[in-house]
Amino acid sequence: MGFFSWQCAKSEKPVMAEVAVRGSTWEFASDVIVLFNNGDRISGTYDGYGRVDGLELVDIPEERWRMVISKYYNNESFDILPKNKYDRGQGFFYSDEDLEVIFKE
Repeated sequence: MGFFSWQCAKSEKPVMAEVAVRGSTWEFASDVIVLFNNGDRISGTYDGYGRVDGLELVDIPEERWRMVISKYYNNESFDILPKNKYDRGQGFFYSDEDLEVIFKE
């Protein structure tokens, strides 16, 4: 399986694979919070292969969880966040110029 990713459910910015942004200005974009419809929540690093700190999100139906980049999370609940959309750049295939535009504050 190759890289794939989702957009942040809140900001719609790409959740980046940790290996793609390690040591860069955009390292924060792989630090995520995953909210589940049962009220559970985990936080950790997205690896680019569907896992957050070892939890296989691909094994859980997408309608049961929402992923948010931690920097953008402000205690939103699962119920108010839309379903995550797939990311066209797969959380990996972006140039520095692309990321400067995407994550411009």
